[in-house]
Amino acid sequence: MKAAAETGPGLGLGAGSVSLSVSSSLNSFRALKRYSTGLTIAEFKCKLELVVGSPASCMDLELYSTQEELLGRLDCDEALLGSYPVTDGCRIHVIDRSGARIGEYEDVSQVEKYQIADSDYDKRPGDANVLTGHLPSGLWPLSRAFFSPRSVGGRRYFECQPKYGAFVKPQSVTPGDFPEEDYGLDDEL
Repeated sequence: MKAAAETGPGLGLGAGSVSLSVSSSLNSFRALKRYSTGLTIAEFKCKLELVVGSPASCMDLELYSTQEELLGRLDCDEALLGSYPVTDGCRIHVIDRSGARIGEYEDVSQVEKYQIADSDYDKRPGDANVLTGHLPSGLWPLSRAFFSPRSVGGRRYFECQPKYGAFVKPQSVTPGDFPEEDYGLDDEL
């Protein structure tokens, strides 16, 4: 498909943004993201690399309408995204030419997990099981991956950004390895 800038005036040229569904030949999931129509296709591919895992240099892009009709390929790296007929709700399908396997980036069982002995874990300063003996009765600190001081009675127990950490009762905690929640606050612009 020729970009509108190459064939005449096109819709969407300029610094607007568009909400697109992103799919890939490597993944079974789709991601809904917002992108600036002022991005070149080369810049757009670099942003898509973070979403689908394919190297930007190994991507072919297809544009589908909101009715899932193929509108064409986004094949001019210098053209602006907005020079193609992209509208809110369209789908960009990334075809990976890197040789990666389908589902390769989804199978977490293939990832080597870090293991630490319980005895070594118990020696780590700043972790919840070390701190609970020093806290007021019945409180646990929730502190992992946070970064500013939090204290009780003048004693610092963990660090986190303001309003990002808390002391909670154990019955309020569900232990586990949960995926990070995405509230759509980091949409691409």
